Amino acid sequence: METKTIPQFTKEINGRTVTGIFAVNGNVDSGGDVSVNGAFAKRLADGSRKRARHLWNHNSMNPPTASIRELREVGRDELPEKVLAYAPDATGGVLVTREYYEGVELANWVLAGIKAGDITEMSYAYDLHDWDYEDRGGMKVRVLKDIEIFDTSDVNWGMNPATAAVKGIAGDGLTFMQHGEAVETALADYLERIKDRRDFRAKEGRVLSSANRERIKALVASLHGVAGDLEQLLLETEPKADPALVLQALANYQATIAKLNGVKLS
Repeated sequence: METKTIPQFTKEINGRTVTGIFAVNGNVDSGGDVSVNGAFAKRLADGSRKRARHLWNHNSMNPPTASIRELREVGRDELPEKVLAYAPDATGGVLVTREYYEGVELANWVLAGIKAGDITEMSYAYDLHDWDYEDRGGMKVRVLKDIEIFDTSDVNWGMNPATAAVKGIAGDGLTFMQHGEAVETALADYLERIKDRRDFRAKEGRVLSSANRERIKALVASLHGVAGDLEQLLLETEPKADPALVLQALANYQATIAKLNGVKLS
């Protein structure tokens, strides 16, 4: 799955129910992608609407924070003015209305953050089933034509560089050993997620999308490069043997062998 993030374009807050735009069609984002009107509609009509969940920070290990009451594409005429100010070339978007759970601490926390204006971004996770490339003003743009939504999420910072430069695993506050363990865990978790995705697709009689396969290929190439760099680093930092210590160890070894053979050393 891929993710995209834009500012939290809230249309209405009514008690515990919030309506907002989480995807904008027609404008080229900072990742060089542009979704077109109708790109979301087919999958929403075919059932992805029923499977979509509203989460906090795409955390699929926890239950949702809200019930999705409405999830649909809208035209330019339904976009709030702040969306048009953000993306003047917008042709439409996707709206989500969600009702945050009562009596759930995380749901209360997220809703309070939205109302206070401290949670200002939304993100969505999706699979891409059809796309093409176009040249727009000398820039190669990926045109997203068929998008399947898996979740909408409130987030502190999105992975899209248009909204925040959050990348990789933060090492601040971790020891060197803890940072290494965090990287190992993240790679293992990502591998399990890929396997789960593969198995899920297999049950549907499908395989991983071309976009996901290309992403995995790029990761494999990157990991090969990192492995080579780490091996070189180990060679460069290998401890050099102290000749005096080597001779002392040899003498100790020979003395031990002599004693075992009954030789009395003075």
